[in-house]
This record gives sequence, structure tokens and C-alpha cells, in this order.
Amino acid sequence: MGAYLWLVWYDAAAKLSPKHWTLSVTYEHHDRAYATVYEVSDEFDGYYKSRVIRRVHLTSNHPSGTYGGRILLGEVNDNVLRTLEAYSDTAAELVNSQNRKRGQGSANCHDWALIIVRSLEDAMLLPQGALARLEKCPRVG
Repeated sequence: MGAYLWLVWYDAAAKLSPKHWTLSVTYEHHDRAYATVYEVSDEFDGYYKSRVIRRVHLTSNHPSGTYGGRILLGEVNDNVLRTLEAYSDTAAELVNSQNRKRGQGSANCHDWALIIVRSLEDAMLLPQGALARLEKCPRVG
């Protein structure tokens, strides 16, 4: 049984603030499908932490903002589902490393999502073009 991997974004509180991006996995292809949400959250000390939230409607609002939109990145198999949490943890560490080197805020949830999708596409676990579609998604506002 395949699953669907989505990039979901949430509106920012201010027009010039970054939108919050998450990766969501569903087994159905409709708005009210239940999703497992993977995200990084910015802790108060500026450190990003990976977390997983289960059983959330794909188009639900998020504490960081109202639902803004989504894009289907592709169908994924069980191998991806088994490793997505590890990909998320590793990508969070890479974002934190970047911020330590270049200054707080130089990398965020957008970079986290790009790292994961690039890795999955390179490993041929996502269809070619998923990264290009993700790069066109709204980042601000």
C-alpha cells in the first residue's frame, strides 16, 4: 500500500515573515485525509527540533498559522515511511549546524524540507521533479 507525501505550508503572522512548512504523509488523496505530520519547530533558544504529530487532518490549521496550501510531492513506499523520522532528525541537525556556522536564522524549516526532499529524490524514493516543485512553493507571508 502506497502513501502520499505532501508539503504543507501555513500562513505567517506577518507579510514578511516566513511561512511554516511541514511534510505530511497520508494514505488517502483528499482534503480531510488524516496525516502524519513531520516538522521542525524553533525552540526558544533558536535550536530546531524535529517532531512528529499523528492523526491530523491534512488541511488543519497549525499553531504557527492558518492552513495556507499544499503540494503533492509524490507517492512513497514503506521504505520511506520507515525512515522519514530519521531523515527529519538528520535534516534538523544540518539546519542547526548551518545556523551555528552562519548565524541564527540563516536556515529554517524551508531548508529542512529541501534537505529531506533532495535526499529522497537522490535516493530515487520520490519521483524526479519533486524538489523542483517544492522550490516553487511560497516561503513568505
